Amino acid sequence: MRKDRFVAFFDAIMAIIMTIAVLQFAVPEGAKWSDLSDLGFQVMVYAMSFFWLGMLWINIHNMWHDVEYITRGVLVINIIMLFFTSMIPFFVIYIGRYFNEPVPQLLYGIDVICVSICNHLSLELLSRQNPQLEASVTSLRRTGAIDLFIKILGIVIGMTVYPPAVAISVFIAGIMLLINFMLMRKRNQ
Repeated sequence: MRKDRFVAFFDAIMAIIMTIAVLQFAVPEGAKWSDLSDLGFQVMVYAMSFFWLGMLWINIHNMWHDVEYITRGVLVINIIMLFFTSMIPFFVIYIGRYFNEPVPQLLYGIDVICVSICNHLSLELLSRQNPQLEASVTSLRRTGAIDLFIKILGIVIGMTVYPPAVAISVFIAGIMLLINFMLMRKRNQ
């Protein structure tokens, strides 16, 4: 199957997911700076999640650029990834309200790990069907392993010592995705 229709569908869903959480923010009762303080963690988690998803999308977009054909397995894995991605707006609000609590942080961490695992599985399936991806895939495999390690470490620290470590690990993973994108871009020039 050619990739064009699915890529357009994937892009549209990602754009909606990346935007929808901001629509759930409650407008403050007053118009003073202090009235905005209740939204502090929600805005922070939204920005962190938005940019993490943005970097994920950029890396996926770069990977899919050289893809010619996709299989049903790739479609299914990416639909599952979109499902987990669609949960992020809920978790943005949930951990934004209960930032220092372990349960919201754990659920958010599990969700972003599921997104990452689906992305890795998609990468593996795509590389089998599109051998021209092998050069890019090697770097992305390494980055994916580091990404998962950071997030799992964040969950371990978050559940034992400091719950916000989960959200912080997603932020660190987003920075790592940005660095990987910049390095890959530099190599391709």
